[in-house]
Amino acid sequence: MNKHLDTNRSLTPSVAIVLINWNNYADSKLCLNSLKKCIYKNFKVIVVDNNSQDGSGQILKEEFGDFAIFLFNKENLGFSGGNNVGIRYALERGFDYVMELNNDTEVEPNFLDKLIDSIDGRPEYGAVQPLIYYNGSRRNIIWNAGGTLIDFLGLSLTRKEGRKNPGNLKGEDIDWITGCAFLIKSDVLKKVGLLKEFFFFGSFEDVDLSVRIKDHGFKLWFEPSSVIYHTAGNSSKTKEKGKEGFLNPQVHYLVQRNQIIFIKHHTKLFFIPLALAFQFVKIIGNSAYFIIRRRPKKLKLAWKGFKDGLLKKYND
Repeated sequence: MNKHLDTNRSLTPSVAIVLINWNNYADSKLCLNSLKKCIYKNFKVIVVDNNSQDGSGQILKEEFGDFAIFLFNKENLGFSGGNNVGIRYALERGFDYVMELNNDTEVEPNFLDKLIDSIDGRPEYGAVQPLIYYNGSRRNIIWNAGGTLIDFLGLSLTRKEGRKNPGNLKGEDIDWITGCAFLIKSDVLKKVGLLKEFFFFGSFEDVDLSVRIKDHGFKLWFEPSSVIYHTAGNSSKTKEKGKEGFLNPQVHYLVQRNQIIFIKHHTKLFFIPLALAFQFVKIIGNSAYFIIRRRPKKLKLAWKGFKDGLLKKYND
């Protein structure tokens, strides 16, 4: 029996929660402190430090070394690669479930109990996500209540984003799960594979994994009784507004590139021209915005992302 698993709780599945830290001590500390309040006990947090340059990984280890396992990457592997380091560690040590959890989240004490209860013993389900609100002053506003996929356009949409909880949300099947809080059965991960590291960061690594889980015959579940809060965008935004705004221009490159990659990998061949045409119209609209707001770097990188996604090959 692995030392990280709780032998006194053999009837409760073991869970490894993978957090990525990259130069973000404040958010990671808040997340870890909230996880320490969890009612569910048979879990272990794995913090993967993505080569932080501010010393935050070591400081966190000093403060939370008795609570979490710390792994240190020699380079920044991005969201996909960093998570895969933690996921591999968890799978090698026999955890029943693995969860990707953004480090800029805080969780309700019973969030993990609710997630496990919703799909454990239901072999048709491969993964589940909680109801996610914005953090801070907007804790009553939904950030994500599961994902919807428009297959023929390769479009991933977020349900209920920006709305208050209507009070009648119920657990149900969804098309894709956000990487912000993605709880997956280990046996399913072993069948479908890990995150695709060429996505790196920005988006669609979670949609891609969701689609692959479904392609293997498993369903995805949304559980609204499990609640967390997300401080969205801290890893990609600057604290002070620059010439290009708050959002790092590189994010526009990755989002646009990853969207095209996703279309090429998962949209039926017959619909790919339509999906690409839709993206072309969309980037024209974005370009007009960047020109009006005088954001030349974002304009250049968005088009570079479109071109690279279209012309380059991305495979494991």
